[in-house]
Amino acid sequence: MEGLCNSSSMKREIIDTLIEWKKSVSRKPLLLKGARQTGKTYCLRYFGEHHFSKYHYFDFMENPELHAIFTLNLNPSRILRDLSILIDEEIDSSTDLIIFDEIQECAQALTSLKYFAQNNPNSYICASGSLLGIGVNNSSFPVGKVKRCNLYPMDFEEFLMAMDQMRLVEVLGNSSISAPVVSPIHEKIWEYYKYFMITGGLPEVVKTFRDKFSELNLAFKETRALQRELFESYLDDISKHSGKIKAVKIQAVIKSIPIQLAKEDGSVNKFVFKDVLPYASRYSTLEGPMEWLEKAGLIIKVPICNKAEFPLQAYTNKTRFKLYLFDVGILGAMLNLSPKTIINYDYGSYKGYFAENIVLNELSSHMQQTIYCWSRNTSEIEFLLESEEQIIPIEVKAGINTKAKSLKVYKELYQPKQFFLFSGNKMTNNDKSRLPLYLAGQMHRLIN
Repeated sequence: MEGLCNSSSMKREIIDTLIEWKKSVSRKPLLLKGARQTGKTYCLRYFGEHHFSKYHYFDFMENPELHAIFTLNLNPSRILRDLSILIDEEIDSSTDLIIFDEIQECAQALTSLKYFAQNNPNSYICASGSLLGIGVNNSSFPVGKVKRCNLYPMDFEEFLMAMDQMRLVEVLGNSSISAPVVSPIHEKIWEYYKYFMITGGLPEVVKTFRDKFSELNLAFKETRALQRELFESYLDDISKHSGKIKAVKIQAVIKSIPIQLAKEDGSVNKFVFKDVLPYASRYSTLEGPMEWLEKAGLIIKVPICNKAEFPLQAYTNKTRFKLYLFDVGILGAMLNLSPKTIINYDYGSYKGYFAENIVLNELSSHMQQTIYCWSRNTSEIEFLLESEEQIIPIEVKAGINTKAKSLKVYKELYQPKQFFLFSGNKMTNNDKSRLPLYLAGQMHRLIN
């Protein structure tokens, strides 16, 4: 059961989305997507246990015999009847939650969601998949017949909840709309934010860290060991689902990202193809492997714009972009970055790119949009967001030096209505545009 955490304190914000889906009068089957180990199984089972009188769980990876039930035909009544016989339990789709886990393993089950939407519109059907879109025939996908949701690694607020720091959660929610926090509280939040930089947001990692927290050195050691193990499992997934030849390229791409992020040559740190494999120096050679990693949810692509005007996509070049990891904890493990080094916040220039990655992880989990970068000569704005009729620039500084030269150039060119600079400093009374890094996850509440 991937991403399972046994404690009810591992609260995930996606549960609120699932509750709203349950209340909807025009409900379609819900398809929960996301990278492996982000907690999809846990969230759906938690939802079934706490918000339904009964739920039924079917895992297409653990139980291949389920596939046969969907090969005869895709009639929902017949499928539910056969599933009831299989588990020797009555299934009432109008009151019970039905969970189809790892649905990408059975193309017919994925297609069946279309017929549940058409013929059983009052059913409570939730499905989840980690590698949807990879190795699944497009004709199998129930286009327009499902509600799609993405589950990302835990954000900082969810991390604090898992660590039983509910007072700090409340401070985060209020600090974006009221007076800034006082210095001692800022320091406490910053301490936990550095823990979050170490763990990232994979639930099993966060649980391991939390359970060993009283012995901090042991918590650090076991956290890193688990992250390395999980990264190896991602490499195994690549080998299993992509074929031997393509797997070599895909693995080379993901392994090159931490190294490329750290390069300092005075220019925009766009992804450089020639540094991945000796014989793969062209975009066309690596386009497929990068697309595979994006669909698997393991990387985030940030297109680089040469103009900050609507629509941003029109001012990009498909060969110019940055690549980041989906989880900052995995990034730290890939770099073999010591947790104590992160706690001391003294790891040279690399912490700038580390800060970019964690801010992007937070933005991606909340904003549900393509996030861009802007560059002009030697000026660069790390992230651009499109919101209503405005483009919002976001500059990221890891430390307390917040001379925002690039932001100054951008403001002179485009006069943005809103702009933000995230750094290691605390928020002040007189400038709500300069925010501490730990408020990146509150961005969706800060936009006017």
